[in-house]
Amino acid sequence: MSHLKTGTEYSPPDGPLTSSDCEDARPRKRPRTSPIPKTQSTKVQELACGFIVNTDQPFGVFDDRYLRELLQQFDQDLFSQIPWSRSSQRRQLEVVFDSKKCLVQQSLREAITKIHVAFDLWTSPNRYAIVAVSGHFLDKEGRQQQRLLALTRQPGPHAGENIAHTLRRVVEDWQIEDMIGTLVSDNATNNDTCADHFFRAIEPALTQGDRVERRMRCYGHILNLVGRAFLYGEDGETFEQESQRLLDADLIEDDLRHWRRRGPVGRLRNIIKFIRASPQRSERFQTLASEADDQDAWLIHQESSRELQLILSNETRWNSTYQMIERALRKQGHLQTFLIENQMEEDASKRLPAEDVLHPEDWRLLVELKEILAPLYFQTMRCQGWGQRGSHGYVWEIMTGMEYLLDQLEDWNAYFNDPAGGAVEQYRALQLYDGSSRRKGPQASQPAPMKGAEEPSMDHLPLHTRADFMSGRADRLASLREDSKCYIRLSITNAWQKLNEYYTKLGSSPLFAAAVILHPGRSIRWLEDRWSSDEQQGWLRDAKDGLERFWMAWYRDNSAEPGAEGSLNYPAIPRRTDCSAGPRREESAYEQWLNSRTERLADESTELERYFRLELPVPIDDPIQWWMDRRLSFPTLSQLALDVFAIPAMAADCERAFSLAKLTLTSQRLSMEPSTLEKVQCLKNWIRRDAVTLGGLYFNNRGAIGEE
Repeated sequence: MSHLKTGTEYSPPDGPLTSSDCEDARPRKRPRTSPIPKTQSTKVQELACGFIVNTDQPFGVFDDRYLRELLQQFDQDLFSQIPWSRSSQRRQLEVVFDSKKCLVQQSLREAITKIHVAFDLWTSPNRYAIVAVSGHFLDKEGRQQQRLLALTRQPGPHAGENIAHTLRRVVEDWQIEDMIGTLVSDNATNNDTCADHFFRAIEPALTQGDRVERRMRCYGHILNLVGRAFLYGEDGETFEQESQRLLDADLIEDDLRHWRRRGPVGRLRNIIKFIRASPQRSERFQTLASEADDQDAWLIHQESSRELQLILSNETRWNSTYQMIERALRKQGHLQTFLIENQMEEDASKRLPAEDVLHPEDWRLLVELKEILAPLYFQTMRCQGWGQRGSHGYVWEIMTGMEYLLDQLEDWNAYFNDPAGGAVEQYRALQLYDGSSRRKGPQASQPAPMKGAEEPSMDHLPLHTRADFMSGRADRLASLREDSKCYIRLSITNAWQKLNEYYTKLGSSPLFAAAVILHPGRSIRWLEDRWSSDEQQGWLRDAKDGLERFWMAWYRDNSAEPGAEGSLNYPAIPRRTDCSAGPRREESAYEQWLNSRTERLADESTELERYFRLELPVPIDDPIQWWMDRRLSFPTLSQLALDVFAIPAMAADCERAFSLAKLTLTSQRLSMEPSTLEKVQCLKNWIRRDAVTLGGLYFNNRGAIGEE
């Protein structure tokens, strides 16, 4: 039985089984004369289940002698009525899950929007292929909601058709097939196939074009690809896979050379690996930092999962590299002190290879790389979170965010791409221009950065300090060697090409542009301002036509009489009543004919036409509430807008589910069945989103912290 001791699903007792042990394993029945009300015992059992789920405790946690003794101190009678054994807690999980699932299902049916499904795949620590399925929607009050619908096994290969079959099974289990809006996933080609098969199965009437329009690309995955292209070249995925292959083969020196060829970023990575690989070197680095009286934390960077385990390509995140560079620049003095001391070691085997030592030019280059990557990093952090009432993290930010990043990359490219050396003065003059607006070609002024963005901006600097700021930046550029500038230009080009590749793919669905047009704080004017060239005028027409076609096909009531929509709230001709004019005279035949034609023209204006005539954009942070307030005026267009604003920008909630599942699947719980893990993680999501209560207790409104 020794092989059974590795998991917590079965733990043999220290001695032989007794009759009392067997009795405790059976469901405990409440005596008929119990003084404890059933509602109270049910509440305690739900709270016990919540404790296990929320804190990732093993099901046998209440077998602990000290905890049992502690609980008995409060109410011996109540304690004796509750089945505390491991098997009882596992059964209680089933009961609670089933009862709470009904409540979540009811909230899904009461959603005022379509339910948008985000999904992602993962390999669990106990080697199961797992797919996370998450639903996004607006509730009755217009609040954005997210529910984990499944964390289930994905049988067979990761082919699109197989994944589609799993997704179909999930939505059928929840009975929401008729409520599905879009699919949100990363940019893998098998997900294109998955979307096609999925929508064909749940809604056979959809054409191939209709199915493509409902496949939404995860913004986080796009940003990840762009960041990797900037850091590792055109094929960053292949580079990282080769590094992993070398590590798996224990070819450490080859891996160091592999990273060293990537320039200062690769050598910085080798330095940090060198320090962290030895407790003695780590301790020495801490000592040097302490001696320098540095108040910063010692942690060099937040270590990515790629350095801890074999990974799927879509699990790799470039963010940790940005954080590594940013923290290394803050700790530059400590690193240089450590390296100087290390190079003086008598034993050559204890020294960092001389090829990995960073020189002053390398540090200058790292400063520029960090500056260029900062907007990309902040876009990632902004959109992966959960904004309040549509503020961020939703689909309207994808197109605007990509436009912003394209602008940034093009400006940086112009900054580093002047062989005559005149870019410094030109850039300085451009940045000190009072309007501080930068646009390509004949385009008009650029809108201000999105409200809430945290990117460092010179706009926040007092006018009298900007010259000194730009002078320092210009001096940095002048001090860079030409080969460093060439390195930066190549990195910018790689990132721009990758970003532009996916920017052009946004045209496959009208919903990306529709999210901008239907945002009253952006509107069609935002795109008109951005897309002003002859070629871009075609993009603008396509965006407007795509929105109108989608609305006409799926939202507008074509059976209604012309002028029926919104006519109660928008009278054809506003009339002013003049009481002093006496009785109203009777209209002549000509006036009746003229007014009838005028009223008909006004009534025949569609909701979309009336929306385009509004004085937009307006300063607004909450597009959802804006449309909620206008549901009577725009009954069908508001429904489309609300459906669109329920679409998440990323499938980040699926990755959160994977991260939380890893906390549950510790090395002592690897025998847990996937079905049990699914129930634990779904319940954890529901209680932390306040979708359900356990023991009558909401999770967040009692001062507890949220999932983030």
